[in-house]
Amino acid sequence: MQVAPFLSDLKSLSVCSHDAAIALVKPSVITTGDGTNLPQASSDATNGHPRQPLPEEQRDQDLQRANELVSLHYDVKLKYIETGPDPELVHAGKGVDCVIAALSKSDGQSR
Repeated sequence: MQVAPFLSDLKSLSVCSHDAAIALVKPSVITTGDGTNLPQASSDATNGHPRQPLPEEQRDQDLQRANELVSLHYDVKLKYIETGPDPELVHAGKGVDCVIAALSKSDGQSR
């Protein structure tokens, strides 16, 4: 796997809308074993959340994982917008800032 294209794809998914990201990771048609094509159900029918995969979709685990990742990212982003940052995370961030400041201060004194 090439890392740069993968990271570029992840960045693209993180900045586009949820519907656009879902469209990127879902096939437009599903090919069945008998050669017929079934249209892909839209995410609007499931409120943007992943629906139960059809047996044909289960064959491509990478695509399924990408779909789950996009949905998880959307859910986390939406929760962050609604509730703001977690207070424990803010407190931990302040603790990290204090440690970095103390290390920078002691590093400056030792030179």
